[in-house]
Amino acid sequence: MSLDEVLAAYSRIGFTRFEVFTSWAKSAFDIDRDPADYIEYGRRYGMAFASMHLPPVGDDLADSLDAAVRAARFAEAIGASVVLFKATSRPNYIRAAGRFLDATEGVRVIPVLQNHAGSPISSLDDFREVIEGIGDGRMKSLLEVGHFHAVGVGWREAADLLGDSVALVHIKDQIAAQSVPFGTGEIDLPALFAQMRSIGYTGDYVVEMEVQDRQNTLRYLSDARRYILERCL
Repeated sequence: MSLDEVLAAYSRIGFTRFEVFTSWAKSAFDIDRDPADYIEYGRRYGMAFASMHLPPVGDDLADSLDAAVRAARFAEAIGASVVLFKATSRPNYIRAAGRFLDATEGVRVIPVLQNHAGSPISSLDDFREVIEGIGDGRMKSLLEVGHFHAVGVGWREAADLLGDSVALVHIKDQIAAQSVPFGTGEIDLPALFAQMRSIGYTGDYVVEMEVQDRQNTLRYLSDARRYILERCL
């Protein structure tokens, strides 16, 4: 779906905040475009841009780090408060993070590390290695419930490791690694929300849906929003 189609559909469902991609998705933002263009998109559909994926830092450290820093400034310009910091390997996370944090010291965004099945940060051990290697409290974390579940890690165990560094939460319901409609899978989302409230988390929850019957995605997203409002809040 194009950006217009996505924002229009999500607005009709009742969503008011949107997480931005900068690659692969047809609705991806171009960080070299005038941020005012995207702000106007948001206004058109009553949508704020809450968080944004940064381009990954690779072995070409100087160029890819520069792109990540420019993207963080772009995120600030469109009003996103959280940026997902990414790298192509755990060593690249560790060697780039400090330079990124220094370069964005005055940028009003919160950088977070994201786990993703099959990526350099997949397991708890991966996350622990990167956190300890970076060793800088300015780098926060994303609790990616679905991708932890996909590799056999429960959200409670993950939340215990990440503690008060969590600045963003991604939620799905799943059976094993497969995303399913909310309330039909193995993830106890009401308990997750209760746990996060108990530790004082007040940030965003990003609703994710990667079901097999993709033609029903928008209906499932609408159902997910209703499920959260009725069962989790």
